[in-house]
Amino acid sequence: MTIEQKKISLINWITTLEDEVILDQMAAIKKTSLDELPDAIVQLLKRAEAEPEEKLVKHTSAKDILKMK
Repeated sequence: MTIEQKKISLINWITTLEDEVILDQMAAIKKTSLDELPDAIVQLLKRAEAEPEEKLVKHTSAKDILKMK
């Protein structure tokens, strides 16, 4: 599995999570590891976090997102 495939797989898994404890743990990891992430990913995460809820797109497939462009 390529790194891109791993990222897509993780994104798909995260979008279907219902367990708030796991999400909180992931948020904690995100906060502690922002300094270690490439700047482009940090900027993407910050932009996503700043988006109003009504503008968020629910998805389960990266292919679906790419079709929206």
